[in-house]
Amino acid sequence: MPGHVSGAAERAAFRDAAAGAWEGHAAAVSRVLTRMPALRGHELEAARTDLVAAHAYLTAGEGPLHHRELIRDLHTGGGRLLPYAGCLASALRRLPSYRGVALRGGDADGPEPAVGTLLHDPAPVSALTGASALPAGSPVRYAIWSVTGRKVRQLLDRPGGPTETHEEIVFVPGTGFRVLGVRTAPAGPSVVLLRELPGNATAYMDGSEELSGLDLKALTHLDEALAKGFRVGDGPQWPERCSGPVGQDG
Repeated sequence: MPGHVSGAAERAAFRDAAAGAWEGHAAAVSRVLTRMPALRGHELEAARTDLVAAHAYLTAGEGPLHHRELIRDLHTGGGRLLPYAGCLASALRRLPSYRGVALRGGDADGPEPAVGTLLHDPAPVSALTGASALPAGSPVRYAIWSVTGRKVRQLLDRPGGPTETHEEIVFVPGTGFRVLGVRTAPAGPSVVLLRELPGNATAYMDGSEELSGLDLKALTHLDEALAKGFRVGDGPQWPERCSGPVGQDG
């Protein structure tokens, strides 16, 4: 869904699905919209619905809007929460993009992917910026070179609330990633190096394993970041959204 713009029917379907949870998320979004004064009229209402979907993905507790439910539905092809995913994708395009290293936690799961492998994830993928204070004792599993991942802090900041020591970014549902290499860490699982592929990445569908110039540039950035190491905080674990396998072999 990269570049997706929600439609009126999609927004209405998501609002129906949100039901009793709508008001709480909408109140939080209203504070965010005060910092987006260029929005007016119909565009304001469309933005409100889109951003409610993003706020729900980031903050909803157990229930139909929990991020785990959305990810499960998109991975299994259920389709029940497609309006939710569409509004989330539309919301993310309204938020600032992040160019740089993004990190995702998790343990090794299955064989290491081969260089050149395409990973396609139908669900949103969350990660932490390379400048974030990472959870202590939790390994980095993926290092991703982001170009259009979206910063979501403005949806999470609460006036007078605690300041997060990490910054989450979210890749839109349907994003593709290319495996650039695997680096063996001294402790913990090896780190899979990925490059986000903006758009539909059709240039790589021939199965070629040879890295392009853009791949090699991204690989250099990722290797430099790994060599410098990352700042470790005192958090006990990665946010659940920011941990686990990325995508499916394309």
